[in-house]
Amino acid sequence: MTSVPYFGIIYVEMISMKLEFKYTNELVSYLLNIERYKTALEYLYLPTRTKQKLLYDAKLKKTHFSTSIEGNVLSLKQVENVINQKNQSNKLSAEVEVQNYWDALSFLEEEKTKNTPLSKELILQLHDIIEKNGKLKRIEFRGPTPPGVLFAVYDDKTKRAEYIPPEWCDVEHLIDELITWYYNNQNLPAPILAAITSYAFVSIHPFTNGNGRTSRAIATYILMIKDYDFKGFNSFEEYYMSDLDGYYNSLQMGLPALFYDGRENPPHLEIWLEYFCKIMSLNSENIYYQAKEASNKDTSNVLNGLSKKDLVLIRYCLENNVTILKNKELASLFGVTSRAISKWMVEWVNKGILIPNGGTTRITSYKLSDKYASVKVSDIGFTD
Repeated sequence: MTSVPYFGIIYVEMISMKLEFKYTNELVSYLLNIERYKTALEYLYLPTRTKQKLLYDAKLKKTHFSTSIEGNVLSLKQVENVINQKNQSNKLSAEVEVQNYWDALSFLEEEKTKNTPLSKELILQLHDIIEKNGKLKRIEFRGPTPPGVLFAVYDDKTKRAEYIPPEWCDVEHLIDELITWYYNNQNLPAPILAAITSYAFVSIHPFTNGNGRTSRAIATYILMIKDYDFKGFNSFEEYYMSDLDGYYNSLQMGLPALFYDGRENPPHLEIWLEYFCKIMSLNSENIYYQAKEASNKDTSNVLNGLSKKDLVLIRYCLENNVTILKNKELASLFGVTSRAISKWMVEWVNKGILIPNGGTTRITSYKLSDKYASVKVSDIGFTD
């Protein structure tokens, strides 16, 4: 879709958005399924190289499909070539667009490590990266149009005005209200919070270009900081691209084209929420089974099924060349009582991770079993 001025005189007053919804059976079902596969993925051990491959593939798909939704013609392989040739000069506009989106995702990854909260400034920075074209100047919210002209979103095929966003003078306060709403509703499930925020943002349509890509990136960031991005493997954009009519129809919810005629107060917001969570549910299930298959193929699958606690223990022994483990030492490592460690020792012995260190009468120390002593630290990766 293309955003261009719309010729027609419409007078409106400054207005606020009302973002209310109800939990339907379908919505609750999708949310439960998301939780199911999120939990399952958390307990699935992934070697470092497997995790890195899945992260790369997901980021590549996000970049390709989010830009494809907006009409970018590059194939997935062509997008990968662009990313691998980042410093190439004289790129085509389509190549610049995908490089920008890749960079925007990298920016969000970095901001997450800094615990940067969602804010108007973050949105402006994000959009600057998405829309950059060799220019360093800040891209502000859209400004006034000529008298009698309103900004509109046109369908690229029919050339009809499919959506008329709020007037430019309402944009800034609507964005401010959206940020306030976001922080006042932190108790909502993360998928709901991401879905509503992205809907509201794209409805406000604060920029001349790049609103769709920015809205999807915002949803991605919310899921990232809420730990609902499935370890970074989330890529719902490819599902949208395979069902563009369903994606846009769900966003529009059968409402009139004018923002002030219902988009600011959708009577059935659950239509979009159900669609968003359905896609996220399908994606979460697919992510889990892809990760499980990739992990099973890895030569280090001896670590599959181990908990974070187990991996921390094994990594500690390998990195420090520990041959004798005592209760007091592990209590200090894990920050728990000696009694708790005694119980864990039994678990680790039953799992075959530890074996008694000599003696059969009164066991006072343990060591890593040969099965796990042969594991490489690089196979364990980070245990966060």
